Amino acid sequence: MTARLVSWSEGNASLMALAVAGGWLAGSLRWTVAAAAGSFLALIVGFRRRWTPLGRFGAANLITALRLLGALALLLGASRGAWWPALVALVILCADGLDGWVARRLGLASTFGQVFEQEVDAFFLLALCLVPYVEGQLGAWVLFPGTLRYLFVLFAKVAKPPRSTAPGNGFTRAVAVLAILALIACLLPVERVCPGAAWAATVALSASFLYSTWRLYRPAA
Repeated sequence: MTARLVSWSEGNASLMALAVAGGWLAGSLRWTVAAAAGSFLALIVGFRRRWTPLGRFGAANLITALRLLGALALLLGASRGAWWPALVALVILCADGLDGWVARRLGLASTFGQVFEQEVDAFFLLALCLVPYVEGQLGAWVLFPGTLRYLFVLFAKVAKPPRSTAPGNGFTRAVAVLAILALIACLLPVERVCPGAAWAATVALSASFLYSTWRLYRPAA
């Protein structure tokens, strides 16, 4: 099962990278929305009855799925001058971690759930980068931090470093939360804060992923 999930994650990374490139060329979010919806649907259907130790989808995965729908809603309905996208994004961020806590409390923790949550987190970050780009607030450079997770997965696949994964830690988690908050600020109808916040998020996330890449080559303790 783990090998299948890794294979899906690598395929999803390739698909999302292509979708972002297509969206950049077309100036539209439809490519990314369609790619993400299809890829996550394939994940959920492909692992049916293996979602949790008990076989059912479970409350934790349902929370993750709702966070995914929220991220898709941002891409489909965000508009300049509105406050609701930032509020939706804050709810998605606050719900991050709740799915894992529920899974542990109910004995529903699973490898599927862990991968599902991680990939929804990555897509949420991508959505936060795509919205200000498509709405003309920022240039194409803002797409870079949104694709870092996918580039990291593809790098690990091609380079085959000594360690296949870099476990999360307090530093990378803190950077991710702060970067997401900065990108959420770009959804507010206060345009003057957007460029500085997005640049700060880009620098912070780049440093975080460089650190994670270095950890792939660090000998295991």
